[in-house]
Amino acid sequence: MEDNGCLKSIIQVVAFWIGMFIGAAIIKNILAVIAGGVIAVIAVNKLWKNYEEDKAREKREREQRIQESQRLRWAEEARERKKKEAIELARKYPEATKHYFSKFWGINKSTIYDSDITCDRAEKLLSCKYSYEEDEIKFNPIYRAKVEAKKEEERRRQEALRESKRREEERKRREEELARQRKEEEKRNLVHTLPACVSSWNSHSNSPLKHKYFYDYYTYAVYKDNATSSMWNTWKTVWHFKNDPDKNVSSYEHDSALQTVIHLVENELRSTFGSMTEYLTLVCLTASTQRKTELRFKDFTEKVCNDLNMTNAYPYIRVVEDGGAKHDGGDGCRTVSHDRYFFNGKYVVLFDDVRTTGRSIEQERCILERLGAKVICAITIAQTTH
Repeated sequence: MEDNGCLKSIIQVVAFWIGMFIGAAIIKNILAVIAGGVIAVIAVNKLWKNYEEDKAREKREREQRIQESQRLRWAEEARERKKKEAIELARKYPEATKHYFSKFWGINKSTIYDSDITCDRAEKLLSCKYSYEEDEIKFNPIYRAKVEAKKEEERRRQEALRESKRREEERKRREEELARQRKEEEKRNLVHTLPACVSSWNSHSNSPLKHKYFYDYYTYAVYKDNATSSMWNTWKTVWHFKNDPDKNVSSYEHDSALQTVIHLVENELRSTFGSMTEYLTLVCLTASTQRKTELRFKDFTEKVCNDLNMTNAYPYIRVVEDGGAKHDGGDGCRTVSHDRYFFNGKYVVLFDDVRTTGRSIEQERCILERLGAKVICAITIAQTTH
């Protein structure tokens, strides 16, 4: 379009000057010369407008011919697709197709060939496409027998699947029942099997309770001046695990000790009881105050019980009246509340940081067994060595 505009401008200029020269050659009047040039430009504009209109009309006609040709081609392709689809139906359902030829066009033939299906007939045949199979079954006994055989085969297959599923469900029920029975038997024997698991553990002269510990604990006041690196490591592990708020234990120190103790306790319980840890209840001996008990044991019990699927007794024991810690000069006396209904029938593992005389552990064992629990063993981080 820009090229046409430039060409038009050039022609107008040329026509104007030609008109001027012609007017000047014929007459000498300058106004007549100018008028001639203007008339020449007007004439060129008229001719150019007619030329552009002719070109636009030709373009529209050409586009219309292309669109019509495309429409005809699409229509032809659609007819061919329908014809092809009708031929495929005729090949698949020959007796139904014979029936439709007789019904619609009065044509009775023993065989319908592809050439018999024209585009016009295809349109009519496809109007019955959803009844083809039904009519083929109706008019073709061989096809009807195949369909019935296929349905019977599918029925038998479904019946076999249902039977297989029923047998599988029955097998699972039997296995679940056997597992339940074994579980019940296992639970009935816990009173014997759990103590047997710790039969090789240590027991002390003042208590029949089986006890496991990981470190020898030397009294700090006695050995601090001649302590070995092993002693210092044990002291730090115990102190940092206790997480005493008055001892300025950092969160890093406590977490490091906590992870060490958790690892030791979990490994020992796994190797000793195996999958029977699910029947055990973990009880931690309370500290001198509820706050110290929480700082010392809350995270520990949650992690161990979660990892080993044990029952956590921490929420069911509380210090209701604080006492003074023995190592700080107190008498250790505090008032502790136990949930009497929770402990009945529980198999208990006691835990404390350090066992010295074992008196606290024995006191806790007596309390719990009066409440109906069976205390299986005790675990401490360390055992005081004199």
